[in-house]
Amino acid sequence: MAPTPAGPWPATSGEVAGDVADCLGGAVHLAYAESAAPPLAAVTAGFAGYEAQTRARALARVSALRHLHGLPEPGRPDSWPGKELRLADFVSDPPESLRLHAGGVGLLSGRRYRVPVEVVWAGERDCRVEPALTGVVDQGVAEAVAELVAHDVVARWWADPREPLLRVSGWLGRLLPDGVLAAASGLGLRVSAFVLSAPEAKVAMVVVGGEGGTLAVAAGRGVKAAVCEAFLRAMAAKAEPWAGLALGECLRRFAVWQREADYATHLERLGVDADPRIIDEVSGLRPSGWPEIAARRFGHEPIAVRATAPGQTPVTGEAVKVVCPGALCYRVTPTLLPCPVG
Repeated sequence: MAPTPAGPWPATSGEVAGDVADCLGGAVHLAYAESAAPPLAAVTAGFAGYEAQTRARALARVSALRHLHGLPEPGRPDSWPGKELRLADFVSDPPESLRLHAGGVGLLSGRRYRVPVEVVWAGERDCRVEPALTGVVDQGVAEAVAELVAHDVVARWWADPREPLLRVSGWLGRLLPDGVLAAASGLGLRVSAFVLSAPEAKVAMVVVGGEGGTLAVAAGRGVKAAVCEAFLRAMAAKAEPWAGLALGECLRRFAVWQREADYATHLERLGVDADPRIIDEVSGLRPSGWPEIAARRFGHEPIAVRATAPGQTPVTGEAVKVVCPGALCYRVTPTLLPCPVG
């Protein structure tokens, strides 16, 4: 696969649809889905044997993005019951709020919330809060919470790199499925991987370089799970069309793409070789425990924002995004030389 910022699929004008293409000689599958109104696209990646799951994930992602781009919904009253959260609960030194809200449900308490729309919507708006794609639900709610945790860990480390960054690139042959690393190398792709330790989880940063670089992060209960997911996210980012991304996300993607060597050098300079025993370590985190982990980390339970149709409430709608006060995922203005997550 020759990576290109434009992505390998031509635009079409149908409703949401899914297509799967082989990548890395069939070791990875890329799934593409799009929406005509509004014009959106999503690419997700999975290892061979998971074509159906990868397609479903792409469809779920573009469907969630379509709803998030439509907020606030025209003609819908901003009157969901529940505790009202302020923009200041999410953003330090926030701008004047638009005082519009989306309905959400606490993942631990079941409590209803009114969440500021500035931290929920996707797409460009006349607002100083940068749209955040972190927490968009494509695999599931627990996985979206794990993404919040991963991005928070990396963003805090990037701003103040005191914690040791563990280099695990030398063990990628053990961490990725058989044949994946060899296939990537055969196509001229360079893969580097680093790990940060967080309470009850491991967070991986994976750089996939060659004709432009991409960097992705993911959290897992062990190093292998985190590295595999971060690698898949980086491969999907290589193929994702940039046209539908918000400005801040484009700036991050473009910075890493154009300055691949700078980012890789920065991480290599700060990284130390990991003890090989970390490769097989598994934390005590239960797969269903991400909401509890997030609540302990952020001091507030994560909230599932749900798509609602006429007659539905935020309790019955499909979850489209997870947000959490205290997570470092919400910014007032785009960062020009950015931390690569947002």
